[in-house]
Amino acid sequence: MVLVLTHGGACLPRWADHYAQRLELGAIPDAATLWGAAGVAWRRRRLAWPDRVCAALWGGGAGAATAFWGASALEPLGLCLTLMSLGWIDARSGLLPDAITLPLMVAGWLCGPLPLEAASSASALVWAGLAAAAGGYRWLRGQDGFGAGDVKCLAALAAWLGVPATMSVLWQACVVGLVAWAWQRCFGRGGRSRSGGPFGPCIAAAAMPAISGVPALQSWF
Repeated sequence: MVLVLTHGGACLPRWADHYAQRLELGAIPDAATLWGAAGVAWRRRRLAWPDRVCAALWGGGAGAATAFWGASALEPLGLCLTLMSLGWIDARSGLLPDAITLPLMVAGWLCGPLPLEAASSASALVWAGLAAAAGGYRWLRGQDGFGAGDVKCLAALAAWLGVPATMSVLWQACVVGLVAWAWQRCFGRGGRSRSGGPFGPCIAAAAMPAISGVPALQSWF
């Protein structure tokens, strides 16, 4: 399983690139396009050096977690790998695919540490609240503050982490996004742009450290 997770980590950059390239060529952003790109990335044997680095870091982390916590660490590692996938894909394509976020939500209801009723209620509450906030921002400013994919991703996280932890992740993701935007504005090629860029990588960066710190998840370890 650790080897599978390691290979999966190495495939993430290639998967995101193949998916973005297919969209640029006019493919429909549906599940068939997403998983077709994943199949190409998984079968490719030759690894570029960024993929090797990604695989080494992820494989080392997965191996250490499994050695320390045993097989109970595999489920949180799978959750982290899914979040990494969403972050990479959003960074390359600007989309958080429903083909990942919605199954992740259902998996949280059925397999997560929270009871089914609590997990589904947390997802519904976060989805409704953030959708209302996004709609209000669009009405006031005439532009999107964050997309529907971000709302679904956070609603999926709520099924695993609960509402308070998800709101903490959202706050930390906003801080990460603000720092990234300021860096790009000052030093990047798009320094004059007022847009903040994809929010999915910020959500993933904020959520993965939180996974081991949420009380509901401590039973996994």
